Amino acid sequence: MSGSAADQRRGALALAAAFVVALAAPAPARATDCLTANPPPVTAPATALRFGITPQAAGTAGPTQGDVAPEDETKAVRALHRLQPNRRQLVLRLNRLFWSDGQAGIDRFAALVDSYAAAGFASEIQVRYHPPSGHEGDIAGWEAFVRAAVQELASRPSVVAMSITNEANLPISPNTSDGAYAGVLDALVRGIVVAREEAVGLGRPDLPLGFTVMWRWDPNSDQRFWEDLGSRAAQEPAFRSSLTYVGLQPYPGLVWPPAPLPGRTAGDEAVEALTLLRDCYMPKAGLGGDVALWITENGYATNLGRTESQQDADLTSTIDAVHRWSGTLGVTDYRYFNLRDNRSQGTDLFDAVGLLRDDYSEKPAFATYRSFIRRYGS
Repeated sequence: MSGSAADQRRGALALAAAFVVALAAPAPARATDCLTANPPPVTAPATALRFGITPQAAGTAGPTQGDVAPEDETKAVRALHRLQPNRRQLVLRLNRLFWSDGQAGIDRFAALVDSYAAAGFASEIQVRYHPPSGHEGDIAGWEAFVRAAVQELASRPSVVAMSITNEANLPISPNTSDGAYAGVLDALVRGIVVAREEAVGLGRPDLPLGFTVMWRWDPNSDQRFWEDLGSRAAQEPAFRSSLTYVGLQPYPGLVWPPAPLPGRTAGDEAVEALTLLRDCYMPKAGLGGDVALWITENGYATNLGRTESQQDADLTSTIDAVHRWSGTLGVTDYRYFNLRDNRSQGTDLFDAVGLLRDDYSEKPAFATYRSFIRRYGS
C-alpha cells in the first residue's frame, strides 16, 4: 500500500471511529428529546417522487479529497441515459461548488450545467460555504459569492433547485461538511435569504432553495444546531419564507447507525430519521409543514466488508419506505449518492457507494434504482 493510500485508510478509519465514539458515548447531562420515534400512521396517499443522482465523484471524508479512478464523461452520460426511464425525470445533483473556488468554480459549474442540459438533463446545484483561506465568518464575502452563483446558474432554465451550505450540523470533515467552519449558521441563513433575492430578480421566485443536514452526528449537538437555527432565523424574518426544503442525508449502516441493527431495515432507519426531522428537529427552528422534506443524499457502500447484494436490498427497502410515507411526512424528492464509485476497492467511507463500479460496469442496484424511478417517479 502506498503512503497516500495508507494515509487515506487511516483517515477513513479515524473518521468512522469518530462517528461511532460520538454516537455511542453516554449522553451529557443535557437531555435530548429527538432520539427515537415510531413513524406516524400513513394518513395521506403516497406522492410521486422527483428522483435524482449525483453524477460526479463523492467527497472523501476528512480534510482533503482522496484519489478517484479515471473518469470518462461519455460513459457517465450513457449510464445516466440508461438510468432514466421514458417520461420520468432524473435530476443531476451537482455537488461541491466551494466558495473557495470563486468565479472559476461558478464558470466550471455553468459549463457542466450546459453540457448536461444538452444531453437532456436538469441540474440541482450544491453551493458550499467552504470558505477561502482567511475568510471563515466573512458573511459579506459569502453573500457576494452566493449572489454570483445564483445569477450565473439559476439564469439557466435547466437548473431546477439549489442547496445552500452542506451538512451545517456536522462539525468534522471539512472536505464534505460546512459545519466544520466558523460562521456556518450565519452562512446558512443569510445564504438562503440572498439566494431568494437573486432568484426573484431573475424572474424565478419559485426556484426551490434549501439546506442539508447529515443524519446524524451527536444528538445533543444536533439539538443545539436546530435550536440555534431557530434563534438565528428569528432575527432574519425573510429566512423561513425564502426556504423551500430541508435536505436529509442518511447513510444507514455506514454513518448512523454505523452497522445494521437487528430486526431493522435501512428503510426503517430512513423513515425514523425523516420522522424525527419533521416532528422533532424542524419545529425547534420554527419550520413547519410548508417546508418540504427531501432526501438529498442516501447511499450504500459495497467496500469495507459490505456487499453489492446488501446495497441492492438496502436501496429497495429505503425507497419503498420513503415512498410509502411521502404524503404523510411531506417528502417530495430523493437523490441517490452517487452514480459511480470513486474507487471500488478504496477504503474511504464513500469510495464505493456508486450504482456503477469504477470501471462503469453496473451493480445490481443500478437496475433496481431505474425500476423505482419508473414506478414512483414524477
